[in-house]
Amino acid sequence: MKTSTTELLLNLNKKELFNLTGEIAETVATEVNHPESKPVFSAVTLWNIQRMRKVRYQRRRLGNIETGLALL
Repeated sequence: MKTSTTELLLNLNKKELFNLTGEIAETVATEVNHPESKPVFSAVTLWNIQRMRKVRYQRRRLGNIETGLALL
């Protein structure tokens, strides 16, 4: 394995190797649309997360009861 990976670089000349490994200037994306404001994490959002979590647990438990699988 070691010989096959080192032979890959032998086929490149020094100029090609320098172009592949050299640093390039970082550019900044200027055409990105940023939202005006961040969404607010409120008590209602937390309540919805907890409610969805409860429903998922109940579905998983119901599925395990119907199939006879034990909960881990």
